[in-house]
Amino acid sequence: RDAQESRGLGDVYKRQILSDLLRDHLQLVAKVIGGKGLAIMEFALVEVKGEKMSLTATDGETRICSHVDLSSKEGEDMSFCVRVRQLVEPLREIPNQMIQFELNTEDYELHGKYNNGFFSFPVIKGEDFPEVQSLGDEGLKVKMPIANFYEGLDNTVYATTVDDVRPIMTGVHVDIRPEHITFVATNGFLLSYYRHSMLELNVNEQHRYTLHKKPVQLLLQVLSKSDNGDIELEFHPNFALFKTETLELQCRLLEGKYPNYETVIPKDNDKLLEADRLQLLAATRRVAVFANKAMGLINFDFSPSELVLKATDQDFSTKAEEAVPVSFSAPEARFSFRAEHLIQLLTVMPSETISMRIGDASRAALVTPIGGEAGVEIVVAVMPLVYG
Repeated sequence: RDAQESRGLGDVYKRQILSDLLRDHLQLVAKVIGGKGLAIMEFALVEVKGEKMSLTATDGETRICSHVDLSSKEGEDMSFCVRVRQLVEPLREIPNQMIQFELNTEDYELHGKYNNGFFSFPVIKGEDFPEVQSLGDEGLKVKMPIANFYEGLDNTVYATTVDDVRPIMTGVHVDIRPEHITFVATNGFLLSYYRHSMLELNVNEQHRYTLHKKPVQLLLQVLSKSDNGDIELEFHPNFALFKTETLELQCRLLEGKYPNYETVIPKDNDKLLEADRLQLLAATRRVAVFANKAMGLINFDFSPSELVLKATDQDFSTKAEEAVPVSFSAPEARFSFRAEHLIQLLTVMPSETISMRIGDASRAALVTPIGGEAGVEIVVAVMPLVYG
């Protein structure tokens, strides 16, 4: 029977899309959903305009929109809100099929037809979805490769603090200057920055913004280091907007003044260590198992050709020791580092070999990759302790 006869007198809008494609994009925007908020925030806004479908979700602070090409390009434009879980679950069980969706505006019921059956459920009007925050025309716009943007976030977000005493340090700071763009994060014990000095930023003065950790983690989930193309960064007084060809993410910025991170980078550390990154990472992980759980300290004994890692936990009478071949420029040195910090930075560091410049216990040790992309500087400052 005709769709209008069977489901009421309202207009019926139809579109076709591959089930896997729609499922993947719904799961992508659903990553922002979570926590407390209005009931409508469990829904995604679906907007169809011509040959494009846009899926939007928000948690009130962060808003993500994904653009999808439709298989059928004929038909009227439409919009509605669907509970994400209610549509994702049936799509998981209908893999790799064309699905024809029909929306009846009389009862706002969505019908999905596939090879051997159909499903249906009520949806709500698109105008009930929270409106996007207006950013205005004024704002800083910077374009850079997606791969470098991803690296900037990935090499810094792990160093953010979880301590709400200084909320500004819970996010990733973006420092944009005519000569470079820098991503930086610190928790007071560990500081990491990623700087690219060979991009055409087209700015005339310094601009500084701090991103919440949640949208940073979301961007790392929806983007990839292997993505081609550029991403546009748009900053306003309270919000930031990130745009690619298929994705838009808008988020609120953290308020406050970020610490002057450049002042904590020592300039005269005179002892240089070079080591295989993966070998040092594996040794650190093994020895860390036997470290005291409260502090997680690993003792480092430096010598010209060998680095000995030691850990003990007197409460449980456990200890471990492992030697790693290295090149060290001084006769000897002895420091302790928190295993957690070393594992984090060695996991992310993008090189086969790393260098560590150390001074004394009052100055941070500087860990950097050896080799890498021209114009890219990655530095991690980690505070050591002296052990007896």
